[in-house]
Amino acid sequence: MSTLIRSKWVSGLLEFFGVTAGTTVLKITESGIEANVTGNLTGNVTGNVAGILTGGVIGMATIEKAVDYALVAAEKAKLVISAKMTAGGKTLTLGLAAGQIAFVYNHGTETYTVKNVAGDTGTSLATTKLLLVVGSATNDASTVIALN
Repeated sequence: MSTLIRSKWVSGLLEFFGVTAGTTVLKITESGIEANVTGNLTGNVTGNVAGILTGGVIGMATIEKAVDYALVAAEKAKLVISAKMTAGGKTLTLGLAAGQIAFVYNHGTETYTVKNVAGDTGTSLATTKLLLVVGSATNDASTVIALN
């Protein structure tokens, strides 16, 4: 089976597009997220909505911790996690469900380890770097892609 969606990262823009038509399906920039989304909207929408909104983006969690930390249910439900560990050598455990995706950004000055489940080896996330994580409940089976 071939991949139907591809992505590219260019100068602060992450864009997902259909391979066949080349049509953009999701665009993430510093100013926000643009997409054609179909589904149910639960929660709040902040900012401008252009066109017809038939779904939505789950949101962002901003986290600052000095100790190893595992996301709570409300945080792991977010699409984007911007985390800062204020002490070196710490671990952020996501706890994503199988197939769930999250973008994890390090907005701090310390490199830390990102795991999906406690038994994972983990991936080092340096300052100002971004990961795309597709969850798995099995140790070391989550897909982790460095985006910058």
